[in-house]
Amino acid sequence: MDPSTSSSNISARASSIARRKRSLPNIDSSLESCFENDDGKNKEVANENNNETSSSISIFSPVVSLPLLVFIDMFAVALVVPLLFQYYKHAGVTSATQRELLSSVFSASQIVGGILLGALTDAGILGKKTVLFVSFGGSALAYLMITYGGFAALVLSRIMVGLVKQTMTITTSMLTQCTTKESRAKHMGRLESSATAAWILGPSTGAVLFKYVDQKAPALLASSLFVLNIFLGMFLLQGENGNSDCMEPSSKENDNKKEKRNKSNFMGNLKTCFTSRSLGAVIVCLVLFGWMYRTTSYSNMGSYYEDMYRVETHTRGYIQSYQRTLSFVVQSALIGPVLKRMGGESRTVVFAAGLLAAATFLETQRNFPLFVSILSPAIALSTTMMSVSLRSLLTQLAPQDAIFSIFAALDVLQNASAVTVPFYRTFLFQLLGGRNDDNNDARMEGDPDPVQWVITSGIHWTLATVLMGLLLLPMRNKTSLTSRVENKKS
Repeated sequence: MDPSTSSSNISARASSIARRKRSLPNIDSSLESCFENDDGKNKEVANENNNETSSSISIFSPVVSLPLLVFIDMFAVALVVPLLFQYYKHAGVTSATQRELLSSVFSASQIVGGILLGALTDAGILGKKTVLFVSFGGSALAYLMITYGGFAALVLSRIMVGLVKQTMTITTSMLTQCTTKESRAKHMGRLESSATAAWILGPSTGAVLFKYVDQKAPALLASSLFVLNIFLGMFLLQGENGNSDCMEPSSKENDNKKEKRNKSNFMGNLKTCFTSRSLGAVIVCLVLFGWMYRTTSYSNMGSYYEDMYRVETHTRGYIQSYQRTLSFVVQSALIGPVLKRMGGESRTVVFAAGLLAAATFLETQRNFPLFVSILSPAIALSTTMMSVSLRSLLTQLAPQDAIFSIFAALDVLQNASAVTVPFYRTFLFQLLGGRNDDNNDARMEGDPDPVQWVITSGIHWTLATVLMGLLLLPMRNKTSLTSRVENKKS
């Protein structure tokens, strides 16, 4: 090989290597910048996740603080409600007629309070946090009046608590404004779960306090918890509507204007409920279910459990907790399988109504083990499935742009029907012939014989089964026919 050629090749290779070395820093810097960009993006994502996590676990976050406040509020209510008739008797309510009239006064006050506070909130006169504190403070005072007042104080307390008790309504509204559409269902579920948990624990706790501490202890503790909620709310909910700006009215100005129009025009909302036969049938069934459930209820009768099953008065609290636990189990695990097994919501509603009628008739056996092991689970399954299935049908059939109007009208219809329930129950009591000659201290004058009442309730639920079947089953057949036609076209 020629030495000159070899030296020239070596020089060329050296020049090529030098050029490559000079280009390597550019490559390295490009790679470093790419990794830096990736690291920056990863850091940003991590920061966002950390912020979201810290926001979700912070007790100051509305999605945490509101369920906590609801749990305390509902726990306080659950301490007293199963034992309410005992406080009635202490205040001088001696007849079933007086008790039912108090229930009617409470229902009417709820309608007035909901409309009044809603209008004041929409007009900007009262903030949502203010309404929440009014609910807590009014409830605390009302429960004290139940404990220490006479009959007049009792009437005023029921009016007061009916007017101001808007905890679930206002917290639902606040949580709606502070959650996205994607996460709203999850957080609404937590809000409902907190209320359910309170009703599982509250009645049993109230029963223990009533039996082993003092008869006034449940109401006094409930009143104290309402006061505690005021201070907790002041601490946890910063600003006018809460910890963050997500619930500020200004950010939802257009939606609020639409909401005002919907709330102020009840007749327009009512017409929306009957835009189709199927939707109207579901609305009627929902109102019928709520009315029938209140009409046939025996939980607030003076001595139903005592006369029917020979148990002590405080056992009511244990029964309430047990029934709430059963309902929670149904909500958590059985709704989907039952709906699938029954072939849809319409058939489920009719089947559940029939099951409830049968279980009610079986209560005439006056067998407490049967009531606990078979009848209570059947009642929990049937009532929960009816409520959930009817609500599901409503959301499926209602136009999406009118869903708020329909729910607003339904709320008014259900409250209005609830006002009529005590008068109808009083009529039934008189028809059945209330017992006035018994020495049972728990019984109120005019309450019917428990077996007669159970038979009457079973007849009512049998009629409800027939009516719901006539309203809902044709709708199901029509829906099935429509789906088959669409499948053939496709």
